[in-house]
Order: sequence, then C-alpha cells, then structure tokens
Amino acid sequence: ENAKEAVFTEKKFEELEVVFLMDRFGYCRTVDVATFERNKDAALSENKYIIQCMNTDKLCLFTDVGHMHLIKLSDLPYGKFRDKSIPIDNFGNYKSSDETIVCVECLSRVITSRLLFATEQSWMKVVDGNEFNVAKRTIASTKLSDNDKVLTVLPTAEVDHVVLQTHKGIFLKFAFEEIPEKKKGAIGVRGIRLNMDDKIESLYLLNKNAETMITYNEKVMSLNKLKLAHRDGKGTKVRI
Repeated sequence: ENAKEAVFTEKKFEELEVVFLMDRFGYCRTVDVATFERNKDAALSENKYIIQCMNTDKLCLFTDVGHMHLIKLSDLPYGKFRDKSIPIDNFGNYKSSDETIVCVECLSRVITSRLLFATEQSWMKVVDGNEFNVAKRTIASTKLSDNDKVLTVLPTAEVDHVVLQTHKGIFLKFAFEEIPEKKKGAIGVRGIRLNMDDKIESLYLLNKNAETMITYNEKVMSLNKLKLAHRDGKGTKVRI
C-alpha cells in the first residue's frame, strides 16, 4: 500500500585502492595498501603477481593459448594479509588445466599502453592496449600458428632494443622500432630465424640508459654489449 516503504536502496560500492596478490599456484586475494606495506617483505617473497589498482578495475589475464580473460577485482576475496586465498580459476573463464598465464595487468593500465606479444616460434607484434577494452569476459588476444604458444606479453614504455634468446643459446639483439604495430587478430612478424627444433626461451627489453644483466650458463653477462643486428636474422651463439 505504501510504495515508498517498498523501495530498497543498495549500499553504494566503496571505491578503494587495493593490492592484488597471486602466488605461483594461482591462489589470489586483495588487501588494502596499508596492509600490503606492513607485510611487504612477505608479500614479495610469496607472490608471483603483485598489482596495485582500484577495486573498481578489472584484471586482464593473458594466456599462452592466445586468450585474454577479464576478471572484476571486486569479485576477489578482500581482507587481512593472512586471510584465505582462492584459486583464480574460480573467477571468470580461465582454467589452469587448459592454459598458462603469461601476463597479468589491470585493465586501466592495459588500455593506456602498447603491448608487445612474442611467441615461442618467434612471431612478434605490438598491439594498442585499447583493443582490449572489451565487455566480453574472454577474447582472443592474438592469432597463433599451429603448435605455437604465447611466450610473453609486455608493456613497451621506454624500450630501445629487444633481445631474443633461444633454447639452444642463440641471441639476437635488434631495435624495438623494427617490430610493427598490428591488430590483435594478426599473427605478427618473425623476430628471429629459428634452427630446427629450437624455440624462443626468453625475451628481454632494453633501455640504452640502463644496463641489463642476466645469468647465462652460470655466468653473468650484459645484454647491452651484444652486437646490434636486425630483426629476422639468424642471431649468434654466445660463448662465455
């Protein structure tokens, strides 16, 4: 009889800055920034992915089979640092039994970035992050050739050179600008001419103003000292 009494006002969602934590087994949760700072050492040692963002944002999960899954941060467990974590498989369409995560980033940063895609068979491209500003929970993030997998997806701010390292120890360094920008549905261009039964094992992004050191064959080497070549070359075997 009284329509005003029948109206229910939903409590407004409180917008907060949070830190997303996920360990190498895929167990995840969010905590507030103050909690993270108090437990920073433990958080850094126990978690593979640590991302500071707003709880109104979404997570982008890029996987090795060329998918991107979107997950609302507000759906994830939020609380104290030692509260129980829940497998990320429980949210969205990602299933760890079928695919492997290669990159996790919040959507707000993805759409303002340019992302570098690289596959095990050496196909590479740069994609404008706005292409991933979609409503669907799962989309194809890239096109893959037969038996290929996405090796990595990386933001490309302040990058001068790219170094590819193959499973058989072949290195190739070339200018980042040699990688063209493509649509997410494109396969990309070849980064290095691979020998039989070889594949890309690691990719490094270099800034000419900072030295990048890696450990290779149990010895430390500077990637900045590698000879500059061109994309789609054969590369050289590094002997230390």
